[in-house]
Amino acid sequence: MLTKSIAIAVGISIIYAVNPSYAQPAILTINASQARGLNSRAVELKIGNGRATAIDFSGINERITQIFLSDPSSFTYSTDTPLENGQSTTVFLRRIQPLKFPNLTTSSNTNLFVKTRASDAQTYLYTFNLKKSNNSPKYSGIAISNQIPNFAGVEMTFQVGSFRRAKINDIERGLVSAIRRGYTPPSDPVVNKIREFIALARNSSNSTFIEIASSAKVSLPLLTELALLGIEEHLNNPVSIPINLAKPSVEAMPKNN
Repeated sequence: MLTKSIAIAVGISIIYAVNPSYAQPAILTINASQARGLNSRAVELKIGNGRATAIDFSGINERITQIFLSDPSSFTYSTDTPLENGQSTTVFLRRIQPLKFPNLTTSSNTNLFVKTRASDAQTYLYTFNLKKSNNSPKYSGIAISNQIPNFAGVEMTFQVGSFRRAKINDIERGLVSAIRRGYTPPSDPVVNKIREFIALARNSSNSTFIEIASSAKVSLPLLTELALLGIEEHLNNPVSIPINLAKPSVEAMPKNN
């Protein structure tokens, strides 16, 4: 296994289960511009059986004025306070047993619109895609924030130490170095997962590092160790290692040192 090989060669201990400090938070943070659909596609929310999913606007001090659910046959919503009082900041979504409404079309994936009013009287419209999930979602809701998302063209970085940040290139360099040094064979299934993560990270404009790692089923401690190995390799050998071990979907993407 790649994790064991690097642990032995670099003299570190890899935690196979994701460390709690790296675990995906229960409430995901979404940038307000992203949630309004101004810079990317609509935010997707997975709604599981017997669970509620929240959308919270309190972090940007906006009050909900209107909610429109395109297909109410499978989902229902409520707010933290009565909608008519103009003080609601949170929407709670739940799945229900399918209902039949005359002349209403249905869909397994529908959309939700939420209109809000800010303290300066400016109004905003947010759009979400609701998706049924038979598994328990890994999050309980999203918090709308004014933080800056990872737009396309802005390189994603992540913390690997108290005063050090790494780039996706560092992970790729670390992977190539691990294979070149014989720590792991290219056929190791984990290698393919890391390649998938690299491809997703370079193409993503509206997902967090944690979300991409979860999607590729790669542990964050492993990515951290690969990044550290890549940084070490770059410091010892500033000339870039040729990236020729990746799948076409990764090779076709730009490489920035």
